[in-house]
Amino acid sequence: MKTYPYWWEFYKPYHFQNTQVSNSSYDLVVVGAGYTGVNAAIQASSKGLKTLLIDQLALGEGASTRSAGMVSGGLNLGKKINLFKDYGEDLAKKFIQESIGSYEYLEDQIIHHQEEVSYQKTGRLVLAHSKKKLNALRQKTNLLNSLSDLQIQIIENLEGEIINNYYKGGMLVKNAASVNPAQLYNFFLDKALSNKVDIFSPCKLLSHQKIDEFYELKTSEGKIKTLYLIIATNGYSEKDIGNEHYNIIGVPSYIAATNILGKEKVEKLLPKLRMYSDSKNDLYYFRPSPDHKRILFGAFPVWAYGMENSNMVKSFFYKKISLILPEIENFSIDYIWGGKVGVTFNTLPMFKKTNNKIFVLGCNGSGVALMPYLGYQAANMLTTNQNSDLVISKIKNDKNYFKFFIVKLLPFLGWYYRFKENLENKFL
Repeated sequence: MKTYPYWWEFYKPYHFQNTQVSNSSYDLVVVGAGYTGVNAAIQASSKGLKTLLIDQLALGEGASTRSAGMVSGGLNLGKKINLFKDYGEDLAKKFIQESIGSYEYLEDQIIHHQEEVSYQKTGRLVLAHSKKKLNALRQKTNLLNSLSDLQIQIIENLEGEIINNYYKGGMLVKNAASVNPAQLYNFFLDKALSNKVDIFSPCKLLSHQKIDEFYELKTSEGKIKTLYLIIATNGYSEKDIGNEHYNIIGVPSYIAATNILGKEKVEKLLPKLRMYSDSKNDLYYFRPSPDHKRILFGAFPVWAYGMENSNMVKSFFYKKISLILPEIENFSIDYIWGGKVGVTFNTLPMFKKTNNKIFVLGCNGSGVALMPYLGYQAANMLTTNQNSDLVISKIKNDKNYFKFFIVKLLPFLGWYYRFKENLENKFL
């Protein structure tokens, strides 16, 4: 069994340097070379800014190439808050529309390259683990349909969608899709290189401070001076970025890829070949591979990082895949890998501008469309005033100085959710 992402068979992250950064000077430095950072660099360089992109890891080694590659806009916004209560009806509506717009942005970027990134318009089915949650999805359907043309519908009978007795119905979003996330990352990286973006990986940010009109960055490769700064480290944010790291936690998530089952078997298990996720906090999400020969299944088996090889994680996936897809039979697992999902404490993206610096953090599990869009908008905001009314930038994200204590509690939180939601599945 391999403990790296299945997607790395198509693009493997690598270290790369096309410049020397020590004692260098730039118009813009972007810290974090994931979807957000690469798209910020593409846009800034297209505006004529001398741009440097740095990352402490290999290019794309973080969450960008580790996700399930599910693409949708606006579905999972504010899981823990009531947007309308906290921000008012007008701002909440604009925020949802803007988030849905991130999906359209991604489609525009890949319009002539869909096959290159394995883009497939599959639709997404959000499955209710209890009747109570199905009612909640029904309310969400009515809200989103009133604000958009997503044409969402509630499915009461899942026959023809998935064969199991676990889920009680679902919310179908037709305007959703899938990609190979590593191929998508490689597509964006090639655009950055074509735009003559300077790149240095690995290069770790150690600290930064504003001196007069410039930022001085101390990095593992030396000092760098820049007029503008974008920090896009998401779930891999550490103290080095400043106090903003208290706004976000890197929550461990894992994905398993089965052995080659064959198209016939995969289509029997998932007849519509959609993207699937469920309504639990202890979330399951799954999909067919782009060639429809494997099934990829994601979850939070231990709520701790770096345990791909543990028997506990392997056993978890064998058990849960069999639970959700009871007719799969005689399968094995070829890949298990982990990653960190950038989760803010209000489960909304953080887009914070201070002087000539922007923090873009918090995909909250919905980053394939949202984070490229926010990277693009961050570069625009620094160089023009045309999107000073960006609604996402008006969302407040509070710090939690008990972050490291909360991280230690994550495994216990996982067990609590698992117990609670098992009861909900059986009795509510």
